Amino acid sequence: MHYINPALDLQQLSSSFQREGRVLIRDFFEPVVIEALARAVDAIDWSLSFRDPQGDQLLTGEQLAQLNPEQRSALAEGIHKLAGQDFQFSFYTDSLVAAAKRGDADLLARFMRWMADEQFMSKIREISGVQDINRVYAQATMYTRGNFLVAHDDHVDAENRRLAYVINLTRHWRADWGGVLHFCAPDGSISESFFPHFNSLSLFRVPQTHFVSYVPPFAQGERTAITGWLIAA
Repeated sequence: MHYINPALDLQQLSSSFQREGRVLIRDFFEPVVIEALARAVDAIDWSLSFRDPQGDQLLTGEQLAQLNPEQRSALAEGIHKLAGQDFQFSFYTDSLVAAAKRGDADLLARFMRWMADEQFMSKIREISGVQDINRVYAQATMYTRGNFLVAHDDHVDAENRRLAYVINLTRHWRADWGGVLHFCAPDGSISESFFPHFNSLSLFRVPQTHFVSYVPPFAQGERTAITGWLIAA
């Protein structure tokens, strides 16, 4: 079975990537594949990922449900305070890497293993021209009201991240609901924006400064995706 849309113009996509260092690919997967992924992600029991002065933190759905309104307000205040001073993010997550390592056999764990295989890797190498990628990191993510990701370039000294990707799974979204992937010019302005079209793949070279815009209180939905990096081991 083909997972990836066989009608993609890989030569044209490669030309765009070589010119800009990034590309937004519409209709990347076959319809049956993207629909199955979207259903699986919709069923996740999410954990909140964020930072505090001690570093990266994770609150499970059960832990979040136990917070009273005052504790939730204090949590949000702390997240926003750090965002004004340092690197910060706030979004919901579920690690596909952890599921694969546990030996889980659900659809998302199987998809993670498929991404690490040649059918996916070879297409990404052809589009990007980056030939030394041979490992994948993946997590399911959800941005909803109050979530964001401040500007950063994805570089980590201890890892050989070559490419970042976002597989967009949101069926209905609006630009004024935030959750849009923005790329920054050297002067700090926005040079390009990738809207999270359903069944699109955002692919970009690392390092590259980008951010995900704040999702406001009036947003009526959740922006879901599978995101991560392609790594040279």
